[in-house]
This record gives sequence, C-alpha cells and structure tokens, in this order.
Amino acid sequence: MAPRLPQLAIATGLLCAPCWLHAQAPVGELYSTIARIRGSVTLAGGGTTVLSGSSIESGTQPARLELHRGGNLIVCQGTTVSVSASASGRDLMFSFGSGSLESHYTIGASSDSIITPDFRFVVTGPGEFDLDIGISPQGDTCMRSHRESTGGVIVNEQMGDGTYQIKPSDFVVFHKGHIANAQANPQNATCGCPPAPEPVRQAEVAKAEPAPAAQPQPTPAPPPPVASANEHVVAETPFVFNADGMPPPITAHVMKLRVESNNAFADLHPEVQPPPRMAKPEKKGFWHKVKSLFQ
Repeated sequence: MAPRLPQLAIATGLLCAPCWLHAQAPVGELYSTIARIRGSVTLAGGGTTVLSGSSIESGTQPARLELHRGGNLIVCQGTTVSVSASASGRDLMFSFGSGSLESHYTIGASSDSIITPDFRFVVTGPGEFDLDIGISPQGDTCMRSHRESTGGVIVNEQMGDGTYQIKPSDFVVFHKGHIANAQANPQNATCGCPPAPEPVRQAEVAKAEPAPAAQPQPTPAPPPPVASANEHVVAETPFVFNADGMPPPITAHVMKLRVESNNAFADLHPEVQPPPRMAKPEKKGFWHKVKSLFQ
C-alpha cells in the first residue's frame, strides 16, 4: 500500500471538492510519494482519487494512476499531465506538453485522446493498448505501440490535415511537429519513461576512495650483542686532533697512575734453581810463569 500524498499538496482540492462532486467524474487513484496534484481529489483506500480536470506532476520519480475503468497510466518523471473524463467515465483525455507517458489498459466501445502541442492521438476501442508516448526537448514526438496491443491509434495534426495510423508493434517519431516528417522504427531511439539510475552500492564508493597512505613504522633498534670471554670490544668514536695544544708533561701521567693489587700470581710457587757450579781454577806450572815474564 503506497503512502498518501502530503495534505498540503491537496488542501485546495479538498476544500472545493464537495461543490464539484456532482459534475466531476473520478478518473483513478494515484500512488506516489512525491507527486503533486492540482485540482479536485478525494482520499480513499491507500491512494488519492483524482477527479476529472486535475493535473498530476510526477516529480523525480514516476507516478502510477490506477484507472477506475481498469488498467493504469504511468506519468514518467519530470512530466505534468492533465486528466479529464466524460460524464460516464469511459472516455478519457490526457494532455501534456513535455515529458513521457506509458499506458497499459483495455477499453471497450469508446475512445481516448492523448493531446500534445502538435498532435492528437485517438485511441479507439475495443482493444488492448500498451503504448509509450513522449516529447523530446527538441520538439519531436514519438509513439511506440508494443506487440501486446490489439488496436490501432490514429494521429492527427493540430495545425494541419495530416493523418497517420500507428499499428501494433509500430514505433514512429514525428520530427518538427509534422506527420510528413514521420520516421518509422528509428535506430538508437527511445520512447517512454527513461530508465531509473542504478543505485550506487556502498562497497563501490568505498573502493573508489583512495586508501590513506601508510605511516612508516620506525625500525626497531637491534639488540646489543652479548660479549664472550674471548671477544674484543671495538669502540667507534671520532678523534679530534688539535696541533695548537701542547701535550701535558709525562709526569702528569705518572702522577695519575694507579697501583692495583693483582692476585693472578698469588697462587704461583717460585721454583728454586740450584746454584751454578764454580769452575775449578786452572793450575799453572813453572813454564807458565816464565812465559809471563816475556809478555
């Protein structure tokens, strides 16, 4: 069940409806959440009953008018249409100046009229009619009769004598408001309500957004090496040489020397060496003494 139209949009029609009900025939019930109605309406059931002589403005979404005699009329987005009915309610007339309409209904021994600025389309029963009709911004008028249709449509010029018959499965575009410029089955042409825009999924929006730049993580410092018993520690530090400064006297270094006791040799026992043997004095004889006298 579609929600009712806002009461502010139909307040004028409600105030004047009681004095017009005897002369205005109901056309159908309108189902839309944003459509606007100008004219006489009554509230009934789940929709708004549109009376003859009212106009419907669809807004940004199509509006569906369920006809009391059966079938429906789709008022495409951006279209304003005026609806009128005969006293019996069997004959209907729809008039609009821009936009598009789609009709899906069956009529008996009666006829409907669709009025545009340049043409009058006469839909004559009995038959079933599945029609699309539209007016382009350039002023061209189109009508498509789908293959489900069983009756024909007669097209008359408003300001001329031209006549054209549209049969089921026909698609015709009338250029510049003249039947003489009719083009049958044009290529790459559309008629009726434009397709609704595809909804943008949230996942696609999130994917389109650039990911924030990753912040560089600081490199952790390596753990200090564990020194072993036989490992030498090498210190890297800058050395500064100043030739102007005189080296301190060597006595200053001697005065800063510290005397430490070292117990590394406490457990060592000295090894006592035997005294070296004394060489025996050489005995000198008589001739040695005589030889020394002549030296």
